[in-house]
Amino acid sequence: MRELDSEAAVGIELRNFLSTKKYLIVMDDIWCTQVWKGLNAYLPIEGYGSRVLITSRNKEVALHANSHLHELHPLNEMESEELFLRKMGSSTLAWPQGLEKLGKEIVAKCKGLPLATVMLGGLLSMKEKTQFSWQKVLDSKDWHLSQGPNSCLGILALSYNDLPNYLKSCFLYCGIFPENSKVKSSELIRLWIAEGFVQTRGAETLEDLAEDYLYELIQRNMIQVDKRDRLDGRVKSCRMHDFLRDLAISEAKDAKLFEVHENIDVRYPISSRRLSIQQSLIKKNISQHLHNSRLRSLIFLSEPLQENSWTYLQEHVKLLQVLDLGVYQYQNIYTLPRKVGELINLKYLCLRGAGNRIRLPTPIVRLVNLQTLDLDGNLLCLPCKIWKLQQLRHLNCPGGIVSRKPFTERFFINGDLGVHQLTNLQTLALQGGEWLEGDGLGQLTQLRQLKIMGGLTPYLKEGFFKSIAQLTALENLKLINFSSKRKTIVSGFMSFSHHTRLQKLVLGGRLEKLPVDTGFYPPNLLQLKLWETELEQDPMSILGELPNLRILKLLWNSYVGKKMNCSEGRFHQLEFLHMEHLSNLEDFTVEEGAMPKLRTLQMEWFWKMKKFPDGLLGLRNLQELNLLHCSNELLKEVFQTQGEDWNRIRLITSQTHPISDNTSFILLDDTGFH
Repeated sequence: MRELDSEAAVGIELRNFLSTKKYLIVMDDIWCTQVWKGLNAYLPIEGYGSRVLITSRNKEVALHANSHLHELHPLNEMESEELFLRKMGSSTLAWPQGLEKLGKEIVAKCKGLPLATVMLGGLLSMKEKTQFSWQKVLDSKDWHLSQGPNSCLGILALSYNDLPNYLKSCFLYCGIFPENSKVKSSELIRLWIAEGFVQTRGAETLEDLAEDYLYELIQRNMIQVDKRDRLDGRVKSCRMHDFLRDLAISEAKDAKLFEVHENIDVRYPISSRRLSIQQSLIKKNISQHLHNSRLRSLIFLSEPLQENSWTYLQEHVKLLQVLDLGVYQYQNIYTLPRKVGELINLKYLCLRGAGNRIRLPTPIVRLVNLQTLDLDGNLLCLPCKIWKLQQLRHLNCPGGIVSRKPFTERFFINGDLGVHQLTNLQTLALQGGEWLEGDGLGQLTQLRQLKIMGGLTPYLKEGFFKSIAQLTALENLKLINFSSKRKTIVSGFMSFSHHTRLQKLVLGGRLEKLPVDTGFYPPNLLQLKLWETELEQDPMSILGELPNLRILKLLWNSYVGKKMNCSEGRFHQLEFLHMEHLSNLEDFTVEEGAMPKLRTLQMEWFWKMKKFPDGLLGLRNLQELNLLHCSNELLKEVFQTQGEDWNRIRLITSQTHPISDNTSFILLDDTGFH
């Protein structure tokens, strides 16, 4: 879409777009009438039965909209008790023996408010089911806050005060993120660890322990799940209810844990230990506010720190442990100042490059306490001596190149490569390079996630494949070879038979053929993605024998043949199949009894396939069929053929290629492992 330079221009563009459409617009949580006025001015008055649905906690907004008003009422007694018991974990929706009277009194305190009921259910789920523990909750002094219009406040405070000490800081810390933001669980966990909120317990890793903390907060309903992994149900991202975020910010400020600033005119505090700056329109130089010697964490959730502010950081904030530089969008190359090397206490350093190039100066190797280095952009290069940072647990630089041969003397240091020194690494994402020579990679036995991309051809030797075979703690492996003269991405030297924890595997680049022996594959493999493997033999007969495979993605000429067949009894556990840009495929056959558990099928860019696979009609568990940019002949068969099975298929089908002038365009997001 072309850029528009004013709100009025955007509004006119919106009105022109909607003027001939039948539309439904949903706007959630409108707080003031000015917001509604601003949008309503650009909505077409006459409109084909169109509707606008708004939600608000402010009744004045609804009245001002001159609309049909639907006022939500509190839950009744039965609804409240049912919700409470569900959140408490009761499968039978029955009160624990001897606790019905107390339970009803506790639920009555919620006054029919769903959020309060959910919070109390989560709190009681962590308590012993005894009269003593429930009576203690009922007698809590925090209930006095639950009077008046802010009747949730006391219950939220009650839930917070009930947290064990090791969870309180973790909960409060979630308030540093903007309202309604989705936070990656991995990012949150690494920040908790860098901040020192997670202490060792036996032989468990800090990451596993922090994940337990996250799940306990979720069980208590203090944090909401945003997205789960479709394979193992692990939480991929989470969010915080805005009421709870307000509580977290208030409590954190009182405890001097952190300050959040969303106002560009704010005067930054000089006593806070942690500072989160969230206004994307900040233009001021904040250097004058960085004289805080107590500051331990500085997090930019918009534009990064201005370059002329680094002197103040180096001179006045020497004890900084967490530095998140935000998203850098405005230059092709962002050079991290050399002064970053003076912040020797840093444990967490993050810069999101938004597709731009990032340069790391050689003094980065002075950060000997660094645990997480996250540079998500098209990184130019990493100093060779990056291997000296032996405390690193997560090195996420998917565009990063490490070499002993300098491209420019400014950014590379000659010296021996030593990836074997990073024995604490759990996450490693890098471009391929000379660091793959030898057996150093194979010594990183703590690795859980490994992603290597780029020109891998010179390094696909016996030593490389044997190193991969030694990494038996891997859970997620991605190998993609972009070399023009490509060797096979796997060889006879490679075997995943001992990778019992490996569940997700991505292979990109030429494969001569798939290994026939299923003993080659990880025994517990759940997800497989092949990309540009150029297989000439139909892969389905081999892959269909993998006993636990639930997600399969065949993308971009992973198979170059014309026919593909899923025979009876294959893919017994498969739930998700995504096929894209198999440009030669003309005939896809699914025999009866194949893929019995398939729930989602996504087919993209199938121009040569003219006939819909009849075998798909018999897949009773199929719930979603996406036909994106497929041939007109195939789509006409799906949308015009009559019959009970065809009617069912049409109900679950979305498509983007028009079969007539009146066909709508639907764009679906890709889901799954990337």
